[in-house]
Amino acid sequence: MRTAPGVALGGGRYRLLRRIAVGGMGEVWEANDDALARAVAVKVLRAEFAGDAGFLERFRTEARNSASLHHPHIAALFDYGEQDGSAYLVMELVVGEPLSDLLEREPVLAPQRLLPVLAQTARGLHAAHLAGVVHRDVKPGNILLARSGKVKITDFGVSLASNQKTMTATGMVMGTAQYLSPEQAVGRPATPLSDLYSLGVVAYEALAGKRPFTGPTAVDIAVAHVNDPVPPLPAAVDRKLAALVLRLLSKEPSERPASGEELAALLDQLVPRTPPSGVAVLVSKPTRARDEHRTSARSSSAAPERTHPGGASAAPPSYAPSRRDRGARAAAPDDRRRRSRHEAPAARPLDGVLAWVRRLRLPLVVLVLVLVALLGAALADRLLGAAPAEPAWSTTTDQYPRGGGPGGMIAAVQQGGGAAGPADGTRAAAHDPRSTEVKDA
Repeated sequence: MRTAPGVALGGGRYRLLRRIAVGGMGEVWEANDDALARAVAVKVLRAEFAGDAGFLERFRTEARNSASLHHPHIAALFDYGEQDGSAYLVMELVVGEPLSDLLEREPVLAPQRLLPVLAQTARGLHAAHLAGVVHRDVKPGNILLARSGKVKITDFGVSLASNQKTMTATGMVMGTAQYLSPEQAVGRPATPLSDLYSLGVVAYEALAGKRPFTGPTAVDIAVAHVNDPVPPLPAAVDRKLAALVLRLLSKEPSERPASGEELAALLDQLVPRTPPSGVAVLVSKPTRARDEHRTSARSSSAAPERTHPGGASAAPPSYAPSRRDRGARAAAPDDRRRRSRHEAPAARPLDGVLAWVRRLRLPLVVLVLVLVALLGAALADRLLGAAPAEPAWSTTTDQYPRGGGPGGMIAAVQQGGGAAGPADGTRAAAHDPRSTEVKDA
């Protein structure tokens, strides 16, 4: 079966786009599922193995084992087919990279980055083990890292299910020598604990920047896994983490963690508050902007910053107050005043004077009002005392006059000197202050 961009498999349904990777038994291509309009990964048996009954059977075994596994940390299998004497697997396309590519760029990973990867891989392996499937080839190239941080285990090409017969001759080794367990190296059957040993080699490599055992040939490396002690990890590695990795690399399987689930739990304990998903979270409590004025007063006596096993410190971020918080502060000014009473303000020179002014504010207002009232009364009295005297022409009479004129009308009478006086016969008080009596005519 020919593979090239644009070639369609499965009756024209899966159209190959570009080659992603090449393995020992097959090629992995990014393809498009035209029937469902989605991107998929297609693993095709390499051309040199086409028509080989043994490799075709291995491909079928991988398809059956992968189809029986359903877990968030295992790449899902969608379809399987055979065409022109070859075979292909249609799998979930993981947008990301294998752990091997990351280790090529960064040979040493910080524990905060590595531990979630190991924990997720352990959970995926545990799900496979519960289904009766042993991977037998756990290595960085088969651990895919999605862009979201999620781990996907892939390539169950040499896996073995509990109900399947081994396809290797007695004493034949299956797997990659650098990550081979001691029991596999001596030809014994692989078990779930063998997968955990291989994951321990991955952890050692990511922490130390090199594999624990090397050699000129695959046989020399396999012999070292069986006989040589594990070299110590660098002193910078956290002691608890180093002890767990050395436990995973125990020659005796019974000394390793009992299951992938137990290993994942132990890894979670090394990173505080790591959730079961294996994604690390903030350890320290964030400080909001509205609390900064409180924490600044206590900064001199603050506790030392917490560090993680890798030595990286987690500094709490600062957040701006939310709209709800701003509304609450505007609606409750009394709460702020009550809180401010318990806070120790900075000493200022005029604090004592201002305190006395605030205490005497009401009495001073009353005193000013009294003074203003007194000044107003004095001013009014002064203005009234300066008014002119009563006019000289005003007169007083002892009795009302009687009508003397015709018709009983009161008429004006001539006064001595020819001046007209009042009609009642009285004279102006200015000429004669004495009262006069009007006689009847």
